[in-house]
Amino acid sequence: MTRLLAAALVVAYAVGCGGKRDESPPHRRAFYFWRTTLALTHAEQKAVNDLGVQRIYVRAFDVAWNDDEKAPKPIGVVRGTAPAGVEIVPVVYIKNDVLTHITAEQAPAVAHAIWLQVAAVEAALGITAPEVQLDCDWTDRTRDRFFALARAVKAESKRTVTSTIRLHQIKYRERTGVPPVERGTLMFYNMGRFSADPDERMIFDADSAAKYLARIDDYPLPLDVALPIWSWTVHLRDERVIGLMQSTDPAELPALDFLAADAAQPGRFVATRSTFLHGTWLRAGDVLKVEVTGPAETRAAADLLAPHLAPGERTVTLFDLSERNLTRHGTDDLDQVFRALR
Repeated sequence: MTRLLAAALVVAYAVGCGGKRDESPPHRRAFYFWRTTLALTHAEQKAVNDLGVQRIYVRAFDVAWNDDEKAPKPIGVVRGTAPAGVEIVPVVYIKNDVLTHITAEQAPAVAHAIWLQVAAVEAALGITAPEVQLDCDWTDRTRDRFFALARAVKAESKRTVTSTIRLHQIKYRERTGVPPVERGTLMFYNMGRFSADPDERMIFDADSAAKYLARIDDYPLPLDVALPIWSWTVHLRDERVIGLMQSTDPAELPALDFLAADAAQPGRFVATRSTFLHGTWLRAGDVLKVEVTGPAETRAAADLLAPHLAPGERTVTLFDLSERNLTRHGTDDLDQVFRALR
């Protein structure tokens, strides 16, 4: 009898303590795709299949202000073929210079033009998306115009409209406001600052992230989550940041004969002669600072964020889908990241 009672208590404990986690709805798995040609490589398609990814958020185009025409215009419109078996959601990146030039009253006309371009992208890709996402780093000065634009896009599209949410927009919501959309995607990255300091990280920094966590719990929109898996190279000259070399893979730097590894500061390379690298002019003495987001950093971001998310269904999206990033993050690592936010 004692053994039976003990066994019953173990089962009850497992159901009581573990049941909530097991019964929680599975999250939708997704990637961002941020290139202008939508064409998955074999490795990218395999990762999508192996990880059970259900959705890809595709950068459809940017909206920038055109000084010659005195109007917002789409640039970098995506082309290509939509992969089978996944939902495609177009993402429209709205540059802040658009919002500084238009008024809230002009928002419906801008939204109409945006929606015509989204519809053209959908037709070219052969899709009808369930959602349109607006990506904009609005501020307290531009929030009213962005919010008017979001409402107008909703009216034009008759679709679910979501918005990216940056950490400063979470923390300072009283100033920046809460956008009038169905859901937000919390971009849990780009939380540091560009700096020549070898210890400063921009993509993910746990100490910087901790300053925002307390205000995530009660954010008044349902939140999806985006986590970083990318890396980049920061271009320094005279100990000042002069540019970001996003097309330069940090993994290629050690093999370049015009770069020398800085023995005193790992992750930094010094140009030994003046030359071009992927279209960027390097002057002898310039420094390239590598910032790598590997499996440990991405998992740390997921573990840090998980306790602050309200229960419920959500989409967990990794930025971004590319062979370069998949080489650094195996599918087992990425699967664990997705599971950490369950």
